[in-house]
Amino acid sequence: MIFFFLTSGLFLGWSLGANDAANIFGSAVGSRMISFIKAAIIASVFVIIGAIFQGEGAAETLGRLGAVNALGGSFTVALAAALTVYFMTRLSIPVSTTQAIVGAIIGWNLFTGSK
Repeated sequence: MIFFFLTSGLFLGWSLGANDAANIFGSAVGSRMISFIKAAIIASVFVIIGAIFQGEGAAETLGRLGAVNALGGSFTVALAAALTVYFMTRLSIPVSTTQAIVGAIIGWNLFTGSK
């Protein structure tokens, strides 16, 4: 069952990477200045470094929006944000991943009636 709940987080990570990595490396990969594999590796390394060193601040800020205190709630929030980013990216509409996550958290809190 835990793997099922992790799928929304993995999908969120994939859709965020598809959106944000394209912003960073799209022109370089498209013009063949750098290969797709090298761009994916570089982006992965720096995303992990950024999450380790700067993730606490983001988690603290998002925690002020309200509590998502259930495993099902976390799954739902991650899935809602991932679907938003995925469909906006597929439609070639610029999307802020932060706004998608904030909107999902606020939507969950409205749904549950908390905060």
